[in-house]
Amino acid sequence: MTLTTAAGTAYSLLPPHGGAPAPLLLLLASTGADTLAVEPYCRVGRLLSARGWNVVSLDLPCHGADRRASEPAELAGWAARTAAGEDIVATFQKRVNDVVEHLISTGVADSARIAAAGTSRGGFMACHAAAGNPRIRSVAVFAPVTDLAALREFAGLEANPLVRRLALVNAVEQLADRAVWITIGNADDRVDTDKAVALARALARAATALGLPPRITLQVLPVPGHVSQAEWHDQAVTWLDDRNTRKD
Repeated sequence: MTLTTAAGTAYSLLPPHGGAPAPLLLLLASTGADTLAVEPYCRVGRLLSARGWNVVSLDLPCHGADRRASEPAELAGWAARTAAGEDIVATFQKRVNDVVEHLISTGVADSARIAAAGTSRGGFMACHAAAGNPRIRSVAVFAPVTDLAALREFAGLEANPLVRRLALVNAVEQLADRAVWITIGNADDRVDTDKAVALARALARAATALGLPPRITLQVLPVPGHVSQAEWHDQAVTWLDDRNTRKD
């Protein structure tokens, strides 16, 4: 289902469950429609939907309807916008927040049970979505981009102040009170495994500094290259469901 909020923000939604507001998963990978339909990106959402969750997605910047005719597509578009000084994260956060509030107000989402998940570039935006919305209490990411400077599309932009500021390590204070699951291969040279490990360590330190128990799960697994495996999604389903099931 492709829908819009009252403010005109487009989003994709798996057929929603009726009745009381349900836990909501914001799932991100590419376009909203492809994220909810294409394996492996859709797997965690499809499995949670079968458990009674509602699942929503949005087009990432420069993907689908968000691409402008004058710019390159996808990650090359991210680089072009960022080089021009456009904060792609702040703009995306506004779109996410509009959709989340819309789904709460229409009775689709339980405001106390909202999570985000994403693969690769979608994991980057899922973490930033949580950093920009305190309602998102848990985040599961698979082979996530954690620093745009690691991507070949950003070659030559490594020292750009906006690129440096958008690295997820700079969002750890906003994420310190969340539960975060990170799974990545031990030799992922597309997004840089070391940067994902550094993010997990920084999140743990930020939680400890606030007097909170770190709720960071990091798995670095012996798989080749940049992948998101089905079993990672299966494990994340249980992890997310356990953290978003009412105990009352």
